[in-house]
Amino acid sequence: MGLATVSVHAADYPWTLAIYGEGSVPAGWVQVRENSVQGSKLDLDRNLHVHTMQTIRLLAWRPLSDVGEMHFGVSTSQLNGHAMTAVPVYYNGTTIAPGRLNTITGFQNFIAFDASYWHRLFDVGHGGRLWWSVGATYVMLNFKLNGTIAAHSAGHELREDFYVQELPVPVAGLHLRYPLTDELTFTADVSAGRLPWVNSLRTEGGEIRLAQSNDEALLGFEYRFAEHWQAMLYGFHRYFGQNERSREDGNVIRLRSNGVGFGLNYTF
Repeated sequence: MGLATVSVHAADYPWTLAIYGEGSVPAGWVQVRENSVQGSKLDLDRNLHVHTMQTIRLLAWRPLSDVGEMHFGVSTSQLNGHAMTAVPVYYNGTTIAPGRLNTITGFQNFIAFDASYWHRLFDVGHGGRLWWSVGATYVMLNFKLNGTIAAHSAGHELREDFYVQELPVPVAGLHLRYPLTDELTFTADVSAGRLPWVNSLRTEGGEIRLAQSNDEALLGFEYRFAEHWQAMLYGFHRYFGQNERSREDGNVIRLRSNGVGFGLNYTF
């Protein structure tokens, strides 16, 4: 019995690199408790006047075979707002005096990493493909405020480093790619990530329990305008929720965002 060998060249499975810029309208709230100091529930819109969120997203993917791909991504976002408060605000054990209350969570304070494997489920119509994916995401959020600390305040921190308790969150998804013309492709993506209440493997006033959700839905169009280049335009909805509990801490953030993104893909 003879053996046949097939030589696979790197060009058979090219890399694609992408950079996207996004603008969105955020909604949700944040609340941070420290020991017996219950945190104020701060609405991003009404209390903090955070009306927009900007995100830069870098992606890379490469086929492993005719039916499988690996995808990698990193994103960085900023949440800025300028508000005034007529009453004291309690955040992470700190009392913020009435007056200015600014949100200063910059790009360096909100970074997410993700990796996933995509596998083709079946072909759809004339040239379309439906994929399933499984992977994980890891969010590093340091939510920062700025204001005047009251003279009698028990604490003096105006930030909550949610990333200290973070764990990788399993994510599963479905992805549709459907060509409308030789140059134009319709894209649809939906994914959901869940981490039920687990031990975060850290201690701060005893065991810290962590729960997290990461959901995403996108609809878009990809236009090939040159041999190696594509332009991407899409709309999206995203949800991020993180909840931490221990004897000392009780920290919650709920962040929803709806927006649009535009970017470029380069295949080589």
